[in-house]
Amino acid sequence: MRAYLYPFKKLVIPDILNIGFADTSEKINFGPIVRQQYIIHYVVSGRGFFNGNPVSAGEGFLIYPDTYESYYPDGDDPWSILWVISQDSAMENFFSLHNADRDSGIFKFHNIYEMQSTAEKIAAHKTGTSSSHYLAEIFLHIINQCVEEKRSAEIPAAKIYFDFSVNYIKTHLHLSVTVDGLCKTIGITQPYLYRIFMDNLGVPPKQYISDCRLTQAKKLLSETDLSVTEIAHSIGFHDVLAFSKFFSSKTKISPTKYRQNSR
Repeated sequence: MRAYLYPFKKLVIPDILNIGFADTSEKINFGPIVRQQYIIHYVVSGRGFFNGNPVSAGEGFLIYPDTYESYYPDGDDPWSILWVISQDSAMENFFSLHNADRDSGIFKFHNIYEMQSTAEKIAAHKTGTSSSHYLAEIFLHIINQCVEEKRSAEIPAAKIYFDFSVNYIKTHLHLSVTVDGLCKTIGITQPYLYRIFMDNLGVPPKQYISDCRLTQAKKLLSETDLSVTEIAHSIGFHDVLAFSKFFSSKTKISPTKYRQNSR
């Protein structure tokens, strides 16, 4: 069995071509071949060989563009593999986080059980399209499972988490984004997310979410004819009274009064 996820629109950092999973029934193998992509493989069970080197569950291997590659499963204990493919040079940053052996390109990753769970999640979707945001969520979660904790606070990992968080908040305001939900989406702890936002913006993530909601509410009130209820729903409030209370506490005037003043 094979399972793939493809984005239906481009993601800036990084641009993922697909994330896939193949179990032992397919006994996935490639090469000898030269391809043009950055590819990360994670062996979640079994064994195999990459360019003649043995690779077991809990290990993976990196493939750079325009480099020779050949890999195949062990005959007695064939592997199950999770992979990520990209043509974006930003993948260089993620490659460096794996701390792979310089000669073989093989690395060890942590939390194999979580990686197996991620593989099952991908397989459950089977082949099909998915949003770039969803692929990014899965990819960041994978990275979080295989990078040592002491490295997770380093750049570029922290920068990637920050950029993704800001973009996710801005594009998901209508879904009532919360700090807890954001942390679960990315796969990091709340203290770590708090530190990232304080380091980059000097404000905690909860305040940033609130500020984004207020900014968008003001924009919609002054530039559109949407009703107050529709605006409330647009920024994640399903109760218009709760929205009015939120807006008034921040601006000292009601949404309706703000609209009148702005025009």
